[in-house]
Amino acid sequence: MDPQQIYQLLNFNGIKYQSIHHPAVLTTDEADQYVQDHSFARTKNLFLHTHNRKKYFLYVFPENKRFNEKSFRQAVKTSRLSFASPDELNQILGVAPGMVSPFNLLNDQSHQVSLIVEQEVLKMNKLIGVHPNTNTQTVILETADLLALLKKVGASIQIINL
Repeated sequence: MDPQQIYQLLNFNGIKYQSIHHPAVLTTDEADQYVQDHSFARTKNLFLHTHNRKKYFLYVFPENKRFNEKSFRQAVKTSRLSFASPDELNQILGVAPGMVSPFNLLNDQSHQVSLIVEQEVLKMNKLIGVHPNTNTQTVILETADLLALLKKVGASIQIINL
């Protein structure tokens, strides 16, 4: 889905949101400079897979936290992990590096990616900022609305506490 299709889906489902257009960003630090006047949970998104590539995960966690692979593996009960390649990102989620976002799951027609959300994200702020499958925009919406929409389209979602 492109950003316009995502906005249409949000509107169709009666989800309130705010859209911010900005130059392309590749990191959370770059994005923060364009959204610093807005209050929402700031997160990082990692696209991971098991060594045998049988399981894929999109992990959403606070941007000021470091990724702890061992704790993550224990929480989701899986084997060693690697970062997915740009080719896998494109083939499975339909985006390029720097565009990883929960909205990518709208492109995962076979539902092979599990969304894993750190519990702390839900406590930080009731709003979250995510890319609408492009890194030139940030959509701010309620985290509960985002998760409900993704569940509605068949995404597998797990909340973990690390």
